Amino acid sequence: MIVDCAIYRHGQRTEGPEDLSDALAEARAAGGFVWIGLYEPSEREFGLVTQEFGLHPLAVEDALKAHQRPKLEVYEDSLFVVLKPVAYEPESDTVSAGEIMVFVGDCFVVTVRHGEASPLAAVRHRLEEEPEMLHKGPTSVLYAIADAIVDRYLEVATELQTDLEEVEAEVFRPEGAARATPPRGSTASSGRSWSSAGRPGR
Repeated sequence: MIVDCAIYRHGQRTEGPEDLSDALAEARAAGGFVWIGLYEPSEREFGLVTQEFGLHPLAVEDALKAHQRPKLEVYEDSLFVVLKPVAYEPESDTVSAGEIMVFVGDCFVVTVRHGEASPLAAVRHRLEEEPEMLHKGPTSVLYAIADAIVDRYLEVATELQTDLEEVEAEVFRPEGAARATPPRGSTASSGRSWSSAGRPGR
């Protein structure tokens, strides 16, 4: 699904054309760049983008299949970056990961998102409020996305640490410790455990 398409010139947004075949030409003519955002695109949808921007076939295959490791690949006239954002749901004690693939060229950015933990609307909005940043070109988008993902990792780590401290406080309260004492001959461990699926449990 194509979720957004805009051309940025001197840091200011203008709506991109409905026909993607005109997007790159319009961006170049304006002396700016185009940013196209896709969410779990079909082969047909991504095929249109691939044809217009000349994306490398191997990178395109990775972006469509997803389940890639974080990486940076440098091609002749573009970059391909795979990033892994995370999200934490305290109600279910679940950490989930998404994927964001970023194609960067001299006058284009194509972002491909997989999973619910990969929103970019806030990043785009924040950039559009900082035209001096957007004026630096397509790499400013890559920087802003990576920066937001790193910040979210730190936030999730803090949230997990807070939950662990709450569990620890509960276990080591006098009445909590009594409840947590295992019967003789049994084994037990306190704190939080992680399953192979990455789901922590109390």
